[in-house]
Amino acid sequence: MYDSRPPFDTVIDENRDRIYSVIYRLVGDQDEACDLTQDTFVAAFRAYDRFRYEASVYTWLYRIAINLTKNRFEKQQRMDARRSYSLDEPMQLESDELSRQVEDWTLSPERVAENDQLRSIVLTEVSNLKYEYREVVVLRDLEGLRYKEIADILGCSVEAVKSRLFRARSVLRERLEELLEDIP
Repeated sequence: MYDSRPPFDTVIDENRDRIYSVIYRLVGDQDEACDLTQDTFVAAFRAYDRFRYEASVYTWLYRIAINLTKNRFEKQQRMDARRSYSLDEPMQLESDELSRQVEDWTLSPERVAENDQLRSIVLTEVSNLKYEYREVVVLRDLEGLRYKEIADILGCSVEAVKSRLFRARSVLRERLEELLEDIP
């Protein structure tokens, strides 16, 4: 029987950047995102002959990526629970890597700096959300996926996605209002 599946190399080429992007936004670390992206495609390659196109290829890959990222996050939480750390030390994020967007050069340097500061604050607060909230914010607000796509990726209902997103945005709004009061 003829298999109409595209070669797996094509699947990688067409989806690598989007998968990396969503993982990076979830983990906030370039090396970790690269490792998880590679793990995603290794897992997908092993299961590719069983993929039945019940969802789009990128939805299937996102689901694998989300599951691997969630597993890594939970493992890290268990390890962190055993470690002690200072609450006085700020979270270390690589600010140059937080956004790969092109700046609007028509803005004044001051405005560009303000936008960078605001973007950094928002992304830091997104990274501080509970994982189940962070994943829906990343998929909906940063990746621009539809509710149905997110539900398929996460294996839950559209209503659950909307509920998590509402709670996540509420938490973000509260935190950002507090932080932004201090900025002139």
